[in-house]
Amino acid sequence: MSYQDITQYNAACYTPGRPYGITSITIHWWGDPNDHPTFEGVIQTFTSGARGTSAHYVAEDGRVACLVAPGDRAWACGDGIGVNSGGNDKSISIECNPRQSDGDYQTIAELVRDLRAVYGDLPLYPHNHWFNTACPGSYDLGRIDRIARGLPDTGHAAPVPAQSAQPALLATHVHYRLRQQGGGWLDEVTDFGPGDNGFAGMPCSSHDLLTVRVDEGSLRYRTHLLGGGWQDWVDHSDINDTVNGCAGVPGQAIDGVQLYYTTPAGRPLSQAWYRSQTASRQGWLPVVCDDGTSVGGDTFAGMYGEPLDRLQIAITDQNPYQ
Repeated sequence: MSYQDITQYNAACYTPGRPYGITSITIHWWGDPNDHPTFEGVIQTFTSGARGTSAHYVAEDGRVACLVAPGDRAWACGDGIGVNSGGNDKSISIECNPRQSDGDYQTIAELVRDLRAVYGDLPLYPHNHWFNTACPGSYDLGRIDRIARGLPDTGHAAPVPAQSAQPALLATHVHYRLRQQGGGWLDEVTDFGPGDNGFAGMPCSSHDLLTVRVDEGSLRYRTHLLGGGWQDWVDHSDINDTVNGCAGVPGQAIDGVQLYYTTPAGRPLSQAWYRSQTASRQGWLPVVCDDGTSVGGDTFAGMYGEPLDRLQIAITDQNPYQ
């Protein structure tokens, strides 16, 4: 190999083993090139576990760092772990420098060639093949594949503009925040989004209190305690009132959340749509609508026995996460 093979780093978040095999390689990029993300910065993010994500490899011109062994599963694609998912469960993920220099393409292609020599002629997929995301931007997977196969490098093809999905129409804004167990209140989140500011909570952490409020209508909410039971419903929001303004018990981890929204009189029916992740697994759990009685499905967000580490909420008339 012509690139530097860096092996002294280990990602904090991954799942051991490959019970479903390895069937593809997934190409990611580090983020918006205008933000000038760095090789070292991405490695630090994965080794710290700050975002609850990881990748098998981080690659740029002349350097490749392996943070998760290909025989284990990285938390990279957002399509779940332990569910026979095409991304996390069965793919090898490569995080690539978003600048997309010729040298970046050469190194990434050489890494792909090396992986294929071990695991067979694996196809390449973009991250957004598995999950609704802008990643990997305008990366040309055809070019990577051509170079990996020893074919002439014809340069970077012009990207095809992506069609943006129309979001669900929000009935009102919902504002919510979680308190870290043993720590302080995290920033308040309004509605939800795709980035780090689009959910309440801290990845790979436990939380003991939740507070939620809406601009219009009314909302009640409650929490389930790890190793305990459901607490009383709360219909106010005040972080200084841990009895009537928050759901939860200080010092005890939350593993479940339930919400119920009441639409103002004369308005079209809207409901609370919400979902969560846990500190014990990667990927969003199924979406919940109110208490689950109107449209079926799960009756609460979370997983008994696993600390809830991320929460997203929207007030609308349909599932906004599709």
